[in-house]
Amino acid sequence: MHYIQLYSRFILIYLKTRLEYRFAFFMDILIQIITFFVMFLGLWIMLNHFQTIRGWTFYEVLFLYNLNILSHGISGMFFMSPMRQLEAMVQNGEFDGILTRPINPLPLLIFKQFQHAYIGHVLLGIGSLILCINKLNLELSGLNIVMLILVLIGATLIQSAIMIMTGCVSFWFVKATSLSNTIIYDLRRFLNYPLSIYNKFIQFLLTFVIPYGFINFYPSLLFLNKEGEVLFTASFQYGTLIVGLLLYMLSITIWSVAVNKYQSTGS
Repeated sequence: MHYIQLYSRFILIYLKTRLEYRFAFFMDILIQIITFFVMFLGLWIMLNHFQTIRGWTFYEVLFLYNLNILSHGISGMFFMSPMRQLEAMVQNGEFDGILTRPINPLPLLIFKQFQHAYIGHVLLGIGSLILCINKLNLELSGLNIVMLILVLIGATLIQSAIMIMTGCVSFWFVKATSLSNTIIYDLRRFLNYPLSIYNKFIQFLLTFVIPYGFINFYPSLLFLNKEGEVLFTASFQYGTLIVGLLLYMLSITIWSVAVNKYQSTGS
């Protein structure tokens, strides 16, 4: 609770500081919005030509994309910048200073590096998700709303955990950017389309090794009534929150081990 109150105050101070340069602040968000619309346009052009992707319509694929972009945006606001900057901090010795502070280093890094650009991800994700729900005539019962919220929480935890674990690589390998880019960006692109269109290796990889499939594909099968496309086992449709919690706890454990075994580069 203390961390939540502290972080809320920090965000307010951060936003007030950033808004002193309004043009740069809103340009950062605008760039994210433009990126979304480029993806949206590409998806629309493809499905306007082919009508469906293995039985998935435009708005069904967009529903997939929205669960991905929304959870990525929420986690990215807090974890992306700290984990991306960790490599440089280890190299130049700045992380040594973090360890001298009387606070857990992970929350401290998050406090210092909130990323406002991802606000665009979140706003667009929410707006587009509402559009998909309307176009697909999805039932918004109380149970479905609760389930959607739980899925978003689980998906955000999965995204956050993967960011933390890729950041931890910097403690053992000083140059870790390539691995981070591959896992966070390259592999995550597979989530733009149904996991069922890929080969068995990709399906296994994104289910059991790097469980990105639980972010959007498996829960979407439940919301879109596509149980016939379930891979491996039908229970995976309900697994997003559980996988998210387990993966996040694992990432915190790995972080703690990495920090305890950290050795300064001497820079």
